[in-house]
Amino acid sequence: MPIPLLAAAGVVVKIAQSVYTWTQKTPQGRATLAAATAAAAYQHAKKNPNDGMAQQHAFEAGKKLGEDVVNPVTQSLYNHIRKDLNKP
Repeated sequence: MPIPLLAAAGVVVKIAQSVYTWTQKTPQGRATLAAATAAAAYQHAKKNPNDGMAQQHAFEAGKKLGEDVVNPVTQSLYNHIRKDLNKP
C-alpha cells in the first residue's frame, strides 16, 4: 500500500512543479496568477475595510495585475493597430 501512495505523491509534486514553472515563466501563467492574487486581495480588503495590510495587499496586487496583464495587452493591441495602419 505505501508504494502506490509514494507514486501518487511523486505525481502530485511533478504537477505542482509544472504549475509553478508555468506561472513564473509564461506570460499567460503570470497573468493568471496576477488575476487570482488581485481577486483574493480584493475580497480580503472588502471583508476587512479597516485592515491596513489588507488594503496594501490589494493595492500591490492591482499594481502587479497592471504589470502582468494590462500593460502587455495594451502594448500588443497598440502594435497590432500600428501594423494595420501601416498597411497600404
